[in-house]
Amino acid sequence: MGGSQSVQIPGGGTEGYHVLKVLDSSPAYNAGLEAYFDFIVAIDGVRLNQENDVLKQILQKYMDQPVKLTVYSSKTRLTREVTLVPTSTWGGQGSLGVSIRFCSFEGAAENVWHVLEVHPNSPAAQAGLLPHTDYILGSDAMTGDDDLFSFIENNNNKQLKLFVYNSEQDSCREGNGCVGIVVVIWKVWGPPHAKF
Repeated sequence: MGGSQSVQIPGGGTEGYHVLKVLDSSPAYNAGLEAYFDFIVAIDGVRLNQENDVLKQILQKYMDQPVKLTVYSSKTRLTREVTLVPTSTWGGQGSLGVSIRFCSFEGAAENVWHVLEVHPNSPAAQAGLLPHTDYILGSDAMTGDDDLFSFIENNNNKQLKLFVYNSEQDSCREGNGCVGIVVVIWKVWGPPHAKF
């Protein structure tokens, strides 16, 4: 199971189910779905261009059987097909083991911030942020209207959970800590594509 080459999004559009979390050992984990970057845009050839019960209904139809998903990656800006087996017996929550949210992936890579400098002993250093290789993807407390600078100002010295991508390790992690305004951040149009 897993990914294959780039495919077209059936029916076009920029909407899909954003994968926010993938649980270890789940069907989604085994199929290679990537939290923060992946959007499920079709299932069994049916375009998921509006929030409704279609995804849920098709997953029920294919319970304990392989089904193909079309997935758009905001990291690579490509689509791929993955095959997975939805099941309630994998040992965790849900038939896929993911947390998802319906939204547009248009501009998804625009609100990624490159960490350029972290001052020693700062809240950012204590939170484990690494200069040059870390990219802040967001926070569980951010809304779609927040920009990072306003968010940090409004939450200065508060405990926050950040979603961070590290380009050297090509992996995401959740970090907890006070961010503060001591991190020098540069807004970029997405993670460094040369690394992928």
